[in-house]
Amino acid sequence: MNIPRRVRNLMKKYNTRNPFELADLLNITVISYPIKSGVRGFYDKVLRRKFIIINSSLPEHIQRQVCAHELGHALLHKGWGYYFMIEHTFFSPGRFEREANEFAWQLLFDEEACRVEYDNDLGRYVREEGIVELVGYRKL
Repeated sequence: MNIPRRVRNLMKKYNTRNPFELADLLNITVISYPIKSGVRGFYDKVLRRKFIIINSSLPEHIQRQVCAHELGHALLHKGWGYYFMIEHTFFSPGRFEREANEFAWQLLFDEEACRVEYDNDLGRYVREEGIVELVGYRKL
């Protein structure tokens, strides 16, 4: 599965990298709702309608990451519902979680903006754009 290519094609087709806009364009309803127990969000399909539920108590930049991550599940792992949990263990996430995180990174990381607006300072870019948690999924 070539996730960078899938993301490039998606951005080219819809002319945006905003996960909320993409979800809307793909007829995926995004609902922000207070969720307890450490769940950041999840993707589900009910009666052929697609939903991304995002924990409304999260900071805005984390909600954007969660939306991108769950959008990855919706597009890469059709037929499954996934929960994006806060990870407090030493176990590495499964293949589907890694793929959804890579999808989120590819969608939210704007290489041109990093180069031009941040003078190739990746650390500053990811901090200011609020995508520090995803930097580990960067393909060199």
